Amino acid sequence: MSKQANPTVIGGFVLGALVIVVIAILALSSGALMRERINMITYFPGSVQGLNVGAQVQFQGVPIGQVTEIGVDYLPDRNSFRIPVNYEIWPQSVHVIGGSKTEADVRHVLQSLIEEKGLRARLESVSVVTGQYLVALSTNPQLPKRSYTTPPGGPIRVPAIAATRDVLEDMLGKLDLSALIKNATNTLAAVEELVKSRMLRDTLENLNGTLVETQTVITQLNAQIKPLGNRVEQTLVDYGNLAQTIQARVDPLADQLQQTSSDLSSLLLGLNTQIEPLTDAVITTLGDASRAMRNIASLTSEGSSTRHDLDRLLAEATRAARSLRSLADYLERHPEALLQGKR
Repeated sequence: MSKQANPTVIGGFVLGALVIVVIAILALSSGALMRERINMITYFPGSVQGLNVGAQVQFQGVPIGQVTEIGVDYLPDRNSFRIPVNYEIWPQSVHVIGGSKTEADVRHVLQSLIEEKGLRARLESVSVVTGQYLVALSTNPQLPKRSYTTPPGGPIRVPAIAATRDVLEDMLGKLDLSALIKNATNTLAAVEELVKSRMLRDTLENLNGTLVETQTVITQLNAQIKPLGNRVEQTLVDYGNLAQTIQARVDPLADQLQQTSSDLSSLLLGLNTQIEPLTDAVITTLGDASRAMRNIASLTSEGSSTRHDLDRLLAEATRAARSLRSLADYLERHPEALLQGKR
């Protein structure tokens, strides 16, 4: 008869297995179960294809959280759908300088960033190959400030901005592909018609003839340029010889000019030694002449005795001249008076 199993031993094995499972979960989650978190939500306007639960949430490339839930909301009053994406932010990954890392402080900072600094969420591609996406948070202070009400204890709502793929899809959706295809078809037809046209063939033939003539002209120019180059080279040699000849003649001329300059300097020095005494003599002569002129002026001045004597002498000389003139006239009429005397 088999022995009955001991319930205590079985219970111990079960309890040990549970402890091992709990330890394994904690180890594999790296403390994620015990980690503090702040719940956030964003309603993305377009498709969220490629975004999965567990995808990273990054702020300017730094992982700060992960996506926890993706759903679909139907709004009967608007007859429309919206895509809520729930994700969590880890306060330990956000360092508030001058503050703490508590949930309340981080929530306050996030709410302030949303309202004051334009914090927004956008889908960004992780890899073009895999097509995976993540939630990227970034700030844009240029956006207008807005207030967002967050229920106490509820997730913080972060406004969304369109992803790059949504913008491209919108642009492509606005393109008139049929018109583009029609224009491309017409362009190809016009090109084909041009290629087959007689005018293009004539143009190519004329171009070929022009190229042949150009080649001929270039050949002729090459034939003329070579002797011209030789003449230019010979001219340069002649100019070099001329420069040497001029240099040979200029050097003696420069020596002569230098000697002439020395002679002129000596002559000027001699003139300076002779001019100085001559200048003194001229100054003395001018002084004597000045004194003589002053004496003459004093003799001929009004009221001087010399002036009176000169006037009287001139008057007597005048009377004597008149008497001589009368005597001459009388003798001219009566020459015999020289012999007989005056009667």
